[in-house]
Amino acid sequence: MSTALRSPTTLDGITPEWLTGILARTTPGVEVAEVAVDSVVWGTATKVTLKVRYAANPPGGPPEALCLKGGFDDAMRALGHRGYRAEARFYADIAPALGNTVPGCWGTEVDDEGEQGLVVLDDLRGPGIAFGRPQDRYTPDQVAAALELLADMHGRSWDRTGPGSTPWLVVGSPQYRTVVTGFLSEAHWVAALERPTTECFTPAMRDRRRVERAMHRLWEIDDAEVQSLAHGDPHIGNTYLVDGVIRFLDWQVACLGPWADDTAYFLVGALDVETRRDSERDLLRTYLTALAATGAPAPTFDEAWAAYRRHHLHGLLFAVCPPEKQGEDVCRLMGERYAAAVADHDTLAALGQ
Repeated sequence: MSTALRSPTTLDGITPEWLTGILARTTPGVEVAEVAVDSVVWGTATKVTLKVRYAANPPGGPPEALCLKGGFDDAMRALGHRGYRAEARFYADIAPALGNTVPGCWGTEVDDEGEQGLVVLDDLRGPGIAFGRPQDRYTPDQVAAALELLADMHGRSWDRTGPGSTPWLVVGSPQYRTVVTGFLSEAHWVAALERPTTECFTPAMRDRRRVERAMHRLWEIDDAEVQSLAHGDPHIGNTYLVDGVIRFLDWQVACLGPWADDTAYFLVGALDVETRRDSERDLLRTYLTALAATGAPAPTFDEAWAAYRRHHLHGLLFAVCPPEKQGEDVCRLMGERYAAAVADHDTLAALGQ
């Protein structure tokens, strides 16, 4: 089958011929006879569950239920196309080195001209699998195991080596920083302060210019730090659980970054405030031990604690995220967790504000 078919941007474009082409790149000899859309979850990236019948499928080939992820909404694709392509490149170039800590991938496609990036993944609706939700309660042990996964990824790509040496990875996600810049605009900020999601803000956190200066200072520090492969957006909503074990999804803003951003963002967002306060020092030590086990030169605890204190602004912006993107309840809950961390660690002062 030809692999030159244009990447689909509508559900009608998901044909047996196109799907054969993308699957055959990783499974030579596979041929799709029929494909049907089973369900669709619309979002920043659309998730399309497919039911597939094969005319030929070699041993160990793709299953009959697959999840196709990419840009199938024109408005969202105009905003998120960089992320779709970054995620496709992540699964093609990096994910194989991470083993079963990420979903199994059966094919990827990047169409720069059509502003599309597509990945064909395992269907994650099987028994024992659940998607992470901030409304659910996670234990420090679950979070510790997930931090060990992040530490392994960071350590094996420390200072742009290993999985972090891929040429297309850049320092800091341009997509993420563009979104943050929009959130920090005066018009957006003023409107967000009228929403119940920001009732948790202290007067200092309500000061847009102060938060903006702190964020830009954080980026300056981060860009000068040792860079390794970073997920870039590892909040609990971008995870899935296999028999209770947390793993990471949604690699649209994968980039090069400092270890502390992924670590603080995940840890604070995954636990309720009191549990985080009681366990964060031990959890940070768990992360550092796992990082050192990779052979990376792990910082001392005091150095790590200082970096951890600085890295709560990323999550704070959950509170000003448009509710149609994450849901009002999620924005409020996550905003409260990160606002508490900013206050507990005096993050603005740690960044000179």
